[in-house]
Parts: sequence; structure tokens; C-alpha cells
Amino acid sequence: MAKPKELNVDSFTAEVLEAAMPVLVDFWSRTCPHCLHLNPHFEAAAEAGVGEVKFAKICVQDNAMPVFQQYHVSGVPTLILFRAGKEVMRRSGAITADEIAAWLQASL
Repeated sequence: MAKPKELNVDSFTAEVLEAAMPVLVDFWSRTCPHCLHLNPHFEAAAEAGVGEVKFAKICVQDNAMPVFQQYHVSGVPTLILFRAGKEVMRRSGAITADEIAAWLQASL
């Protein structure tokens, strides 16, 4: 597949809520050690093409706080799987690429 799509407040609706396929969004922060640990695993899962899922990331430092607030993300990293514009599943904390794959397979 491809690297995760970098999102911002302006692109979130089109890339996630209006997407034809499920989208796994990583809500993260550049200052969070757990987020930095998750990043290579999230990228590896995206590049492996786990399921028919689009991978995307949104960083709180990119003026994305309105999106974080809208989805009640109070801790990072938080992964949210969206399908047809709706939140389907959520998971917080750093996990490995294999754990991401297993979690997605169980939810799709």
C-alpha cells in the first residue's frame, strides 16, 4: 500500500468522513514518546496493506485541536477506525504493527 496520509482540519472531512473505504486514523503528538514509538509500527502496517483500509494521521500540533475535541480524544496516541463517516472502534496506546493488523482483522 502506501504511507499514511497526513491530515489536517481542512482535509479531515474529505479524507476520512467521506472516504469510500474504512479509514484508520492515528491521533498523535510530536512530543509524546508513546506516539513516537507507535509511528514506525503504524507506517509498517500501512505499507503492508492490512485489509482494505486507508491509513491516516492527524497531529495535534498542526492546529488540529478541533478534530481532537470533536472525537473526544484526550490522550495520545489514539487510533480510531472510521467506516462510512462513523467511528467504529477506538484503541489508545502504542501497539505493534502485528497488533494493528490483528485488531483490524477482528473489526472488519
